[in-house]
This record gives sequence, C-alpha cells and structure tokens, in this order.
Amino acid sequence: MIRRVAAVLLLLAAPPAWPWGDEGHQIVARIAAAHLTEQARQAVANLLRQDPDLASGGTASDLAELMARAAIWPDHMPGGKGATAPWHYIDIGLFEGPSHMAARCPDGNCIVAKMTQYLVNLKQHRADGVWPEYKEVEFLAHFAGDIHQPLHCATDADAGGNCVNVSGFEPMRNLHAVWDITLVRNLIARDGPGMITGMESRFRGKLARWQNYGGIDKIAAESFDLAKSQVYGKARPRIPVIATFVEVQPRDCATQAPEGVRHVLVEGPRSYGAASLNMVRMQLYKGGVRLAAMLNQIYGN
Repeated sequence: MIRRVAAVLLLLAAPPAWPWGDEGHQIVARIAAAHLTEQARQAVANLLRQDPDLASGGTASDLAELMARAAIWPDHMPGGKGATAPWHYIDIGLFEGPSHMAARCPDGNCIVAKMTQYLVNLKQHRADGVWPEYKEVEFLAHFAGDIHQPLHCATDADAGGNCVNVSGFEPMRNLHAVWDITLVRNLIARDGPGMITGMESRFRGKLARWQNYGGIDKIAAESFDLAKSQVYGKARPRIPVIATFVEVQPRDCATQAPEGVRHVLVEGPRSYGAASLNMVRMQLYKGGVRLAAMLNQIYGN
C-alpha cells in the first residue's frame, strides 16, 4: 500500500493534464487508486483500457493516471453532457433539507439515483444498455467527486450557487465555481506535491469510518449539511434563505433566480479562508477513499 501511495504522489506532482473542476476529480481518482486492492486494481485497469476515449495503455502501474483521465471524461463528453447533465447533482432546497431528497430526484435523474444504479449494475457486471461497463466505472468515478462537493447537493434557488456573485477570487465570480475550482487550486498551491501524503497522514484515524459510508443517500445528506453550514452559512454578507423551491439552470440566473440571491456579493477571501480549505481537503479525501471502497466491494473480493 505504501508503494502504491508513493506512485500516486509522483503522478500528482506533475502539472494536471486537464484544466470539483478537473483538478479535484483527478485528485479523488488518484487517492482512490492508492486504496484499491490488487484484484480491484487489475479489474478496473482492464476495464478502463477498453475505452478508446482514454487513449492510454501500459501496465497496472499506470492505473492512477488512467483513473484520473476516466474521472473527468463525463465533463468532456463529445457534444456535451446532454441528457446526462442532471446526473451530476441533486438540488435539495436549502430551506427543506435531505428529507426531501426523493422529491428532488424525479425519474431517477440525479446523482444519488445514478450512483446507486451503477453500483448495482457493476456488482452484477451488467451494463444498462446505454453505456458499456467501462463507461459506468468512469461515471461512478466522476460522481464520487461531484457528490462530495457540497454545492452539488444543495441549492438556494440559485442553481447550486451558480447565481451567487463572489468577489476576490477572480477569474471565478460565482459561488459554485469558487468551490468547484478556486478553492481546490488554492489547496494545491498551499499543500504542494506532498498534498496526498499530508492527507494520508492527517486523516489516517478517520479512514475506516469514512470508508464505511453507509449508502449514497447518506453521502448526499452529509454534503448538504456541509453546504448549509460551511458554504452558505459562512458567506459574508449573508445570503438569504429562499423559503420555496425554485429550480434554476445556471444559464437562467438573470431571469429565474430571486433578486435577494442575485444581488448579494459575497466577499470571497473573508468568507472562505483556511477553514474552507480544510473542508475541501477533507471532502477530496473522503471522495477518494469512498470511491475505492465502492470499487473494492465490486471487484476486490
């Protein structure tokens, strides 16, 4: 295990090959690769090498890079995400909470339903007829990152923070982008090439508890709670809580988001400092070790 972690760290030290953002998904995938059993490593490597989109070959020692490429493919599908776009999140209203999760996943078109479905499919080695098994592994790897980004599991009538303006973290100017990209990049800059080594050391005592995640719905509920307390709750000035559910797409913020949300300008550095970086670090690591736990359960026995 120590040798596998060291190999992953060498890969992370290199500049990312792609521009949550891509860096966050790659980190999650590389952490996961370091925690797979040998049997799961071989099975996942054999599957992902079937995908011509990844354009990668080699031996099992390349698995971390292969998984990093696989984990970002769902955001870079030719022609765009299309019908898969709602699979990357679940919009639970900030005012209502996780008890409304089922109502916010119509027809199974949300991250909770899709992850649950793919876990069943992969365990049975049965694709859904739309995607081959290796693509389902790629979606699962990607969604394991998304579901640990708090704003992929909560909304305040603002498309998961896309409609909330933020200053001080340019070029990212909305709350979702700050948490998807800016804070991850700030963490990479702060922790440097030893980032995953530091995570392994810092979180060693919590590893077993986080691996035993209890179900996809519980992960989503955990992320919702973090969004409420650590993202919306830390914003200064405060963002008003909208007391009705409003479904908004990012492209429609100007016309559909409530004025009380659109007119807030959150002071980014004042709101999201060292404590927020600590939370990003924790969520990335959780995403990685939980993805590994899922894959080990499927392929590692």
